[in-house]
Amino acid sequence: MARPKKCRWVKMEPGVTFFKPQGIPLRSLEHNVITIDEMEAMRLSDFLGLNQEQVAKEMQVSRPTVTRILARAHKAVADALAHGKAIRIEGGDYRLAEEFLVCRFCGHQEPAPAQKGGEPQTCSKCQSPNSGQIAADKTR
Repeated sequence: MARPKKCRWVKMEPGVTFFKPQGIPLRSLEHNVITIDEMEAMRLSDFLGLNQEQVAKEMQVSRPTVTRILARAHKAVADALAHGKAIRIEGGDYRLAEEFLVCRFCGHQEPAPAQKGGEPQTCSKCQSPNSGQIAADKTR
């Protein structure tokens, strides 16, 4: 029996989920699917320049898993570019990671405000004034 697939952590879902060659109607195009976790691995590795060990840590998977994810994504993109196919980004086994403020005194976590800086945060649980450290919570 195969081991269950480990969930991949993704910082954000892509805003644009479809790409196609210009001037060709979509109905006449074949398309390749890239999963959201594959897109995240490419964003971290190819766009941000992280090495595979760092990508693995960000996505909470092993380095060999990152290698396989990137290989599938690169093959799909190369096939689409070489053969004039559309690319659709959807699906995959992933969860969104959020940033949380962690109270230095009681350890309580709450979502980080959209804007960083400004007035120090006050913990809603123990009411201690603390700047809070921002941490990625991957247990939702």
